[in-house]
Amino acid sequence: INTILIVHITKANVSHMELKKKLTTLHDLQEYTAQIETMYSSLRSFKHDYSNLMLTISGYIETDDMKGLRSYFENHIMPLSKKIIADNARFDQLMNLKNTETKSIVSSKLLNAMEANISVHVEVLEEIDIIPIDTVDLTRILGIFLDNAMEAAIETEQPTIRFVAIRSKESCTFVIMNTFSDKKLTLPLLKQAHISTKGSNRGIGLSN
Repeated sequence: INTILIVHITKANVSHMELKKKLTTLHDLQEYTAQIETMYSSLRSFKHDYSNLMLTISGYIETDDMKGLRSYFENHIMPLSKKIIADNARFDQLMNLKNTETKSIVSSKLLNAMEANISVHVEVLEEIDIIPIDTVDLTRILGIFLDNAMEAAIETEQPTIRFVAIRSKESCTFVIMNTFSDKKLTLPLLKQAHISTKGSNRGIGLSN
């Protein structure tokens, strides 16, 4: 009877863990889908702005106002162009992350950071196709750390997040750096459950 009970309990625990992983994956997928929808909305907004830009330019051309066109180009079009180029450059290197789940969660979180006016820097110089850890565990870890990095960075005068992924022969190293206001919490203390600078009933993510 004991043996049968142990087998059933073990199977139940395995099923519970598999369900938990599936729910986590589903949550990450929903978050990524929501981010895609936000990007699509931003694209529609950009298309609308682009149309207005072209109409304004055509107005200057029709009136042969070259001085006004030059001023409009330098003050409006050039800054927008530089921003688009800078945004693309930040995310180009994420293409080197060949694992879809990892790339999805990182890009989603960093896009959220950019929308919150956090300066984002990405460095993934080499292709990373094999990661020696369960991808569900990795997405949970990266998601929690990036969420905490955003929450801490946004409290500073010059909010910044830097994401670095480095490949070696036998391992992958992920580095997340961010600006923060020193709350005098030591690293050992942060590893404990329910320790947080954000009030009660928090501090579960990092300890997990």
